[in-house]
Amino acid sequence: MIWESWQYLMTSPQIKQAKTLGFLKESIALSARAKRCQKEWSLHYEQCRQAINRAASRAVQKRTILIFGAGTLNDIPIDSLAVTFQQVILVDLVFLEAARRKAGLYENVRLVEHDVTESIHWIEEGMDLVQQPNRWLDSKSIDLVISLNLVTQLPLIPVRWLINKYNYSEQQADIVGKQLIYAHLNYLRQFAGEVCLIADRADHEFDKQGKLVDQYDPWWDIEAPQAESSWEWEVVPPGEGIKGHWQKNTVGVSFL
Repeated sequence: MIWESWQYLMTSPQIKQAKTLGFLKESIALSARAKRCQKEWSLHYEQCRQAINRAASRAVQKRTILIFGAGTLNDIPIDSLAVTFQQVILVDLVFLEAARRKAGLYENVRLVEHDVTESIHWIEEGMDLVQQPNRWLDSKSIDLVISLNLVTQLPLIPVRWLINKYNYSEQQADIVGKQLIYAHLNYLRQFAGEVCLIADRADHEFDKQGKLVDQYDPWWDIEAPQAESSWEWEVVPPGEGIKGHWQKNTVGVSFL
């Protein structure tokens, strides 16, 4: 808890909604869990890095790679990307100091704090407006775009905010959640270069005896693009969840 509190005090996001809505707190909690679950998450990280390298091999040119959901950078093969591409742009709403130090080792790697939905300023005010993102669409040098463990996470904090802060009904909030996923997919499909989507496909919750007690559709009933490869991620290992419950997600890789 001391580390988490210190990170919260010392991190000043450029986008104020990152702190207001709880994205900073969530990022710190995720980083803390990643440290505790390093052994269980290592295979997932490696699978992500391999998928990104496969995507890089498909890019016709190697000028700029753009990665949405860069977060901790743990699941990004930053060494090979910095050698392969002229420019590496890593995007997330907030970056902690560890990620900044890691990216700072490379002259051609740039961190950009950006709201990939381009809508949270509306959501902060209680509006159900979800606009179509357009940043970087006019760039002619982006040869590869990666959406990394992001699309199914986009609705979670905004929807919780609208329900708790503005008394949205579950039905109203569900519409916003679906719109955020649709908008991100449409955004990715507008890029001219190669586009790779790495995302959850199914979430399963088990009790401490290993019995399946619940399963979730992380896509909010939206049809996900077909995955060309997939793996299992023990995202909440035994001992991490409430009442001894643990969670395993299926993660898939698609090319759009």
